[in-house]
Amino acid sequence: MKYSTAVGRLRQVAGDLTDHTSSWLDSLVVEAHVFGDLLAGPDTIEVIWLALVVDLPVEEVTWLARPAQAEATASILRLDKYPLRWRWRPTVWPVWNHAISRPVRFWSKEHGPDQTTLGLLADRRLGDLAVLRPVDREVYRAQLQTELEASRRHLGRVVDSYHDRDWRRDHKGFGVYPEDHLWWATQGFLELDDALQTIDQPNPPT
Repeated sequence: MKYSTAVGRLRQVAGDLTDHTSSWLDSLVVEAHVFGDLLAGPDTIEVIWLALVVDLPVEEVTWLARPAQAEATASILRLDKYPLRWRWRPTVWPVWNHAISRPVRFWSKEHGPDQTTLGLLADRRLGDLAVLRPVDREVYRAQLQTELEASRRHLGRVVDSYHDRDWRRDHKGFGVYPEDHLWWATQGFLELDDALQTIDQPNPPT
């Protein structure tokens, strides 16, 4: 899609989130951020990456986890009908991590669409965007370590519950199966472990 179309899609997502929160008092999504290729201002883009912050316990929103309540919200918003991909983030952690680099908030539950950010994106004034990033390497390292430990515990819970009939029933739906949750838990843990192993390479976190 063209860059202008992608920015228009972000505006639509922001509007849909506002409509959703006004209709659902217990809406989980509290912030929406964009990251990835769009922030480089290319002429065309294949996929828009979103980081969606949700009001759920950390143990339900470890890296690559797909909490059922959050995925239900994505289904209601029909995010899967558009060239969008998303990652869930808990409110108590930074939005950034090893894979979400320099995210920019374009919507919040409190204030709605961030018209300043959306305007800067539309005008391709990308250098003026308020990006989020760790203040230094040690803050980055500490956050990844926190996420790794949470992912380790999450993977252990998934493995322990994998053959439990009730757990399998509760983790099936929206085209997702228990096997998918096991894969995501494993992949999330391995990605974080790899990121920590390479953290001291020359390029600093961004």
